[in-house]
Amino acid sequence: MELNITEQATKGLFADCTLEEHNRRIARLREEMDRQGVDALFLTQESNVRYATAMFDVAWVIPSYFYTALIPRDDKLPPALFVPNGGQIQTQASWFDTVVRWDFPPGFYMGKVGDSLIEAVSEWLTRLGLTKGRIATETGAHFRIGLSLEVFDALRSSVPEVIWSDCGAVVWPVRSIKSDEEIRRLRESVRISCESIKVGFEAIHDGMSERDLVNIIAAEMHLRGGSDIKFTSLYAGPDRALWADASPRREMTIHPGSLIQFDGGCTYDGYYTDIKRFASLGEPSDDQRSFYDIARAAEQASIDSVKPGRSYGEVYEASQGAIRDAGYPQFVQESQRFRWTSIGHNIGLDLHEMPGIAKGNESGLQVNQVICIEPFFYHDGGFPIWTVSNKYGLEDQVLVTNDGHEVLSSDDFISRDIWVA
Repeated sequence: MELNITEQATKGLFADCTLEEHNRRIARLREEMDRQGVDALFLTQESNVRYATAMFDVAWVIPSYFYTALIPRDDKLPPALFVPNGGQIQTQASWFDTVVRWDFPPGFYMGKVGDSLIEAVSEWLTRLGLTKGRIATETGAHFRIGLSLEVFDALRSSVPEVIWSDCGAVVWPVRSIKSDEEIRRLRESVRISCESIKVGFEAIHDGMSERDLVNIIAAEMHLRGGSDIKFTSLYAGPDRALWADASPRREMTIHPGSLIQFDGGCTYDGYYTDIKRFASLGEPSDDQRSFYDIARAAEQASIDSVKPGRSYGEVYEASQGAIRDAGYPQFVQESQRFRWTSIGHNIGLDLHEMPGIAKGNESGLQVNQVICIEPFFYHDGGFPIWTVSNKYGLEDQVLVTNDGHEVLSSDDFISRDIWVA
């Protein structure tokens, strides 16, 4: 077939990173491809395409647009963006030279989209000599492929000798180390989120709904410069005290005795915040304070352990040691038997990034990784979760530094004590 190729005269127009940073990312991805024996990356998930190309000003909300990128391991072969015809206007934001355009069917995006993309990618792979290569894409549990199953299956059929694999082993080692600009954005996201949660907690009153409270927090996030709000979870006990990651409800109201848990944050120019804070309308009970303090001690033990070279598994074990020391070894044992053995994750352009803080993870912490630490504890050490009346925990965002760590979501912004309204 005849490919519709644009060699861009204008690049980096409102790009998401500098050319220097872009070149570093591509070089590092190629290093990891070489290490993993991968011949090319075919990226389709929004955050991966954004990270690799510096382009994000496109309609990701319309799933049939299928913005994708192919990056060969061989630096003599050009990376290419694949976009629907007309999309080459927005690709000027990227640093890629080569843009391959594919055509929508009759009916535009309401038709049977994908045939032209399949033809374009398979022909491009033929030109690059990669039709018998090893190509990594987003097939693993921690990614979401940005193609329909129908299109991806047809693409694989069009290049039957390609060996496909998950791109996680290539992508995560690169994305997990943040640049100075990424850290700046994460700092801003955390600051805005913390200050806005505080404004929301100051407004708590009897009879307000969960949605009322989150609307106050979200509005403040936008006023203070937040870019988007993709995850704000709030649950106000006792009826929903165990509903982890729950969406705030209009019909769930806050009353004296409610223990309120906020989890999440805003994004700032693409970069997430994920923290947890507790509030109470009226004084919490002695038991609630006591069990909350155990969860807080577990989190602090993990934070204290963070430094370059320390394994993710050791950070997990620090939290569980604090729970054992508080007199609840059975809780640790039952959690591990149940395989609930993760207390956090990396963060950046995605909310949950790898490697993640989990039992047995021997990967070492590295400078400029940003992690979210969130160990949990259940009321009176009960287990499993459906047998208890409440759960407790904090979550904080922590930067790994040359000589240890920095808590980005520090008490300077909002206290880790239970906020009493």
